[in-house]
Amino acid sequence: MPRVFVAADIHRKGELENIQKNLISSLKLEHVHLKLVKPENFHFTLVFFGEINDSLLGKIVTKISEIEFQSFRISYDPIGAFPDIKRAKVIWIGLDEETKHTFSQMYDIVISRLKELDLKLENEMEKEIIPHITLFRARKVPLCLNLQQVQSDNKIDDVIDAISVKKSLITPHGPTYENIISVKGK
Repeated sequence: MPRVFVAADIHRKGELENIQKNLISSLKLEHVHLKLVKPENFHFTLVFFGEINDSLLGKIVTKISEIEFQSFRISYDPIGAFPDIKRAKVIWIGLDEETKHTFSQMYDIVISRLKELDLKLENEMEKEIIPHITLFRARKVPLCLNLQQVQSDNKIDDVIDAISVKKSLITPHGPTYENIISVKGK
């Protein structure tokens, strides 16, 4: 059974791949300790459902297809890590403060539409929204990173003009994502 999520799609994947490579190089990280996200898989996750049945998937697709939103410009800015830079397991690039607010408004639109399905999204709604694109993950041992030396070289503008319901298929070469439906912004 595939895992399903709703994502905001992006365009500047090549530039993000360059940031990914430069970050690994400037921090002197070894590839053997990292699991890189393939550029074609870069996206902002809005809601993650996990494994769901076809009936629920159909309802989610219907609700997402009804969404109308304005396309908007974004600026990538900070590099960050989860849970934090001293114990980094996930290294990501986020949005500047200005576009974080617009992204949050789109997130609210998606959540409000999905709430109509009574999916128990309270946990999603209560957590702090940190819009980010995962660049890579630490394998086995968390990393201790000095991100201050790499913060200023990552300004890239992009646009979010589509949200998609995607399914994730796990393969021996890593996950592959397939769009089930995409909704274009105005």
